[in-house]
Amino acid sequence: MKKFYSNFSKANKLLEGNVSIFLDLVRGISAILVVMEHLSSRLFVGYGNLENPNLLVKFLYLLNFLGNPAVIIFFVLSGLFISRSVLIAVFENIWSWKSYLINRFSRLFIVLIPALILTFILDSFASNFLGYESYDNSFSNLKEFIGNLLFLQGVFVGFYGSNAPLWSLSYEFWYYMLFPLLIGLFINKTKINKFIYFLFSCIIISTIGIQINSYFVIWLIGPFILLLPRIKLLIQRFFPVLSLILVLVAMTIHPLVMTGRLFSDKEYKDLMSLFGVNLFVGLAFGLLVYTLLHSIPARIREVDLRWLGKISKLFAGFSFSLYLIHYPIINTVYYWYAKNGFSGLQPNLISILAEILIVILICFIAFLFSRITETQTHFIRNFLTTKTDAIFARHSDKVQNRENKVI
Repeated sequence: MKKFYSNFSKANKLLEGNVSIFLDLVRGISAILVVMEHLSSRLFVGYGNLENPNLLVKFLYLLNFLGNPAVIIFFVLSGLFISRSVLIAVFENIWSWKSYLINRFSRLFIVLIPALILTFILDSFASNFLGYESYDNSFSNLKEFIGNLLFLQGVFVGFYGSNAPLWSLSYEFWYYMLFPLLIGLFINKTKINKFIYFLFSCIIISTIGIQINSYFVIWLIGPFILLLPRIKLLIQRFFPVLSLILVLVAMTIHPLVMTGRLFSDKEYKDLMSLFGVNLFVGLAFGLLVYTLLHSIPARIREVDLRWLGKISKLFAGFSFSLYLIHYPIINTVYYWYAKNGFSGLQPNLISILAEILIVILICFIAFLFSRITETQTHFIRNFLTTKTDAIFARHSDKVQNRENKVI
């Protein structure tokens, strides 16, 4: 245990400063890549309908296919930062399930609930006025709404309406629950506590299915980075550049495998068939983060990057909102134009500029959305903390009164 604490303490300190700025920037860029993939599938014609598939056009289509590996990078970053908060509390002996759950639920629900309502509004409009036939207002749709609210998409229900990116939120939530349970199972000394942690872990693992459990391995790359000792072989100064090249290679291979242009002529759409290449992306990015932590010289860590820090913090600050609301917006606008015969643009300078401008506009909408959601997280957190403290205090008073009466 002392060895893990020593490794974690060193990694935790190294995460501050310029490395943190870099990771925030990666988070923001990853969210934009997801938007680009979903937008391009609606904006441009399919690859088979290209009039001039030159090298530049192929690169554009490849760039617009990087949304899926960007989600894998999200998983690794999530594992890194969520496990960091858990491990800090555990090692400092201040762990509290109440505080942890309040932090997680306030962070998730303050964006998820408005995003689901926005999805309902936009899908209803597209269904009633624009010919969006995939949406229905039946009971099954209500069941999906509630299921997504409880993070059961991919477990018992599908994602809600047109909001396909919601699939990954379910994965994230159950990893948030599993990780502290497994840590508790490992560190608890009393048999009854170990049994309780073991029981809840088994219930979750047996319920969420093979696919979500499999991707937990990728999420665990994050805490593994924090607990791994300093390995001399991996802390040479050229390793950050080498690992960055490996990340770019992994992200390039991913769309080629997915579309059947590498290793096979079959397209792979389900996550299990893509698990191997997704694991490659996760491991490559994990190696990049590890080498940044342990091999960057102190003089580079101390370079004043406040200007970049402001930019990266800005993008990271609305990345969650951007991820949750972009697709219903894209879907509604697409059906608006499809109603008038739109079937996709050929890639050229004008259409590429159109993609850039639309991405900027969606980012701006997400930024405004985040001002009334993500930036208000601390108010929700304080409200829930106050209410739960009051409930526990009333319960404690009732117990004390009963004991006094008995005496």
